[in-house]
Amino acid sequence: MNKHIFLLHQSPFLQAATTHIVHRTFATGTRGARGHGWFQKYRSGLGGRHLQGRFHNRDIQKRIAINHEVFGLNDKYTSQKGITTTNHHLAYLDLKVHEDQKDSSVHRIVIELATAALPKTCENFIKLCQEGEYRNSKIFKIEPKVGICLGDVTEKNDGMQGRCHESLGNDATGNPATFAHEKMVLSHVEKGIVSMLSTGLDRNDSRFMITTVEDAPHLDGRYVAFGKVKEGLNVLEDIAKNTFTKRGRPTIDIQVVESGTM
Repeated sequence: MNKHIFLLHQSPFLQAATTHIVHRTFATGTRGARGHGWFQKYRSGLGGRHLQGRFHNRDIQKRIAINHEVFGLNDKYTSQKGITTTNHHLAYLDLKVHEDQKDSSVHRIVIELATAALPKTCENFIKLCQEGEYRNSKIFKIEPKVGICLGDVTEKNDGMQGRCHESLGNDATGNPATFAHEKMVLSHVEKGIVSMLSTGLDRNDSRFMITTVEDAPHLDGRYVAFGKVKEGLNVLEDIAKNTFTKRGRPTIDIQVVESGTM
């Protein structure tokens, strides 16, 4: 329904007062309202405006079950031809926290890889671990409500760039430091999900992220998840919560001192 506003004014060209009726039409309803009626949806129990988009009514348990099925493919397709890394379903990173110029003990992080479902992404990670490329790399960003970021194997080691294994350089874009996306079959619905960091489509390199929150729906469809932490998640949670940062950058060095496969 349209609303009408009636304006009364006097014509300047006539001595006698003349009344003119001017109709101005304004749209009503959700199409004309800011947020398309988000407040009405909020009043009806559909959550706030930030929950009414694609993440609302997200079936987390179903997605967790799918994640388990994806990791379960490792045992089923171990002997599949063309997949050369399925014998290595587990990788590890040894982290050392340098605090107040004193070296603390080394903490091992064990990661289970979805090698059957994501062979290229896992192959890149495995080769970088086996050849010691991650050694001396640092955690370069900590987001307490998301997770920690690491894996810059370049000389600067500041998180601004990365470099994939030389055998997986992306021929499609002509960039030898990146490789293409694989299917996004894993969801970020659990703590400890390991995902590649990328600057765009088919631009995966060596950098990756480990989530420390229960659910991170904004990462789905953007980053390729390829593993999950099996051991040492409590260490990562402690780092995410108790490490002082400036704009997400840790003020102490948290360094990978060793890596490999199991």
